[in-house]
Amino acid sequence: MPKLKRIKITDVRVAVAKECLTYNDTSKENITKITKAYLSQLKKDGCKIQHWEKKNPPTQTVNATKVQLEIQKLKKEWHI
Repeated sequence: MPKLKRIKITDVRVAVAKECLTYNDTSKENITKITKAYLSQLKKDGCKIQHWEKKNPPTQTVNATKVQLEIQKLKKEWHI
């Protein structure tokens, strides 16, 4: 049985933040939809999220807040 690829939750949040900026919608609902889609696809692809191995998954509010922080970082980096 092949080993699962390990993905950091931060990498997922950065990808979600980029998607939100692409669609120009940074609402909690949109962040949640995109995050669920990413996690579902990663699971299908045989990846495992490192952050959740020992801890409980973050709530929607916590995830949205952390994605918002990544969005702010990207805006500064991209000078938006």
